[in-house]
Amino acid sequence: MDIHRCRFIPYPPSAINALAFSHSSSPKISSRGPSTLRLAIGRANGDIEIWNPLRGAWYQESTFPGGKDRSIEGLVWTHDPEEKDKNGANVPGRLRLFSIGYSSVVTEWDLGNGTPLRHASGSYGDLWCIAAQPRQQMTQKKDDNTFNGSTEEIAQYQSLAVGCADGSIVLLSTADGDLKFERTLTRPAKKKARVLSIAWQSKYIVVTGHADSTIRVFDIRNGQQVRSMSLGTGPQGGPKEILLWSIKCLVDGTIVSGDSTGTVSFWDGKHYSPLQRIMSHKADILELAVSRDGGSVFSGGMDRRTILYRRSAGTRPGEKRRWVEVAHQRFHSHDVKAMAIFEAKRFSVMASGGLDTAPIIVP
Repeated sequence: MDIHRCRFIPYPPSAINALAFSHSSSPKISSRGPSTLRLAIGRANGDIEIWNPLRGAWYQESTFPGGKDRSIEGLVWTHDPEEKDKNGANVPGRLRLFSIGYSSVVTEWDLGNGTPLRHASGSYGDLWCIAAQPRQQMTQKKDDNTFNGSTEEIAQYQSLAVGCADGSIVLLSTADGDLKFERTLTRPAKKKARVLSIAWQSKYIVVTGHADSTIRVFDIRNGQQVRSMSLGTGPQGGPKEILLWSIKCLVDGTIVSGDSTGTVSFWDGKHYSPLQRIMSHKADILELAVSRDGGSVFSGGMDRRTILYRRSAGTRPGEKRRWVEVAHQRFHSHDVKAMAIFEAKRFSVMASGGLDTAPIIVP
C-alpha cells in the first residue's frame, strides 16, 4: 500500500485596505457590464487580487504578489483613450491599474504578468490617498479652439491626484502610456495637515479631506484653493482635530464626507456650505460609497456597520428633501475599510472589505 504524506503551508489572511472596479457605473452599459469588468482588491500584505464577476459567479482570476513590508492602501483604474485600427474602427483604450501604499511611490501594474510596470516618485511625503480624474471627453468646435460642449470629441488621458502626509497634493500624468509628475497643487502649510482622502468633483475640481478638521477644494487649472470648509473641533473629551477619512462627490456636485466622529456630512457643491449632518456611527467612518445617480450613499466604519442613506420625499410642496438613514447591516466582523460600487442596466453590486479579510458582495 502506497503512503502519501502532504504538507500544507498555513495561509495567513491579510486585511483588505482598498477596492476598485475597473469601469465606472453607467446607464449606457447594457446587460451585466462589459466583459473586461474586474474588481481589484488591495491587501495589507502588499498583494493585489483581480476578481472576475463572470455574470455573478465571482472568482479570483489572479494575484499580484506585493513587495516585502509593503502595503496596498489605495487602488485606481484608468482607461486610455480609444484608438482607431487600420480599418477606421474604434478600439477600446487600454485598462491600467495604479496603487499606493504608505510610501512616496505610485506604482503601475502590468496586468498581463502581475508585476510592477513603472513607478513615479518625488520629493513629496508619503502618499495617503489617490483618485483618478473622471473619464470624460472634452468637446471642441470645429471652427475654433474653445471648449464649450460642441460636437467634435477629443480623447483625453486621465490624470491622477494623490494626497500626501505633508499636506501637499500632487498631480501625475498618464498620457502616452507613461506615468510622470505633472504639478503640485498646493505646498505644505506650516501645520502640515495630512491629506487623508481625495475625490474629483468635476474634471477640474479636486476635493480633499485633511487631518485638521478641514475640507479643501482646489482648481487644477490654476492650482489655487477655491474654498475651505471646517467641521470645527472634536467632541468634548476626545481629540481636538476631526479626521476626514473619506470624501465622495455626487453627480449633482454635492460633497459627502465621513469623519472620525462617526458623522456623515453633506455639503453644497456650488456654494460649499453645509447642508446636513447625520451622526450614524458609534466610531470612525472609514469609507463611503455613492450610487451612480447620487440617490444613495453607503458608509462603513470601525463599528462594523454598513449604513444606507437616501433622500426622503418632502411632505409638503416646496419642502427640501433631506437625507435619512434607511437601513443598516453588519456584514463584517471587524472594521469596514473599503467599499466600491458598480452599476449597469442589469447588474448592480456593492463590494466591501476590511480587517476580517473576506470581501463581501451585496447586490
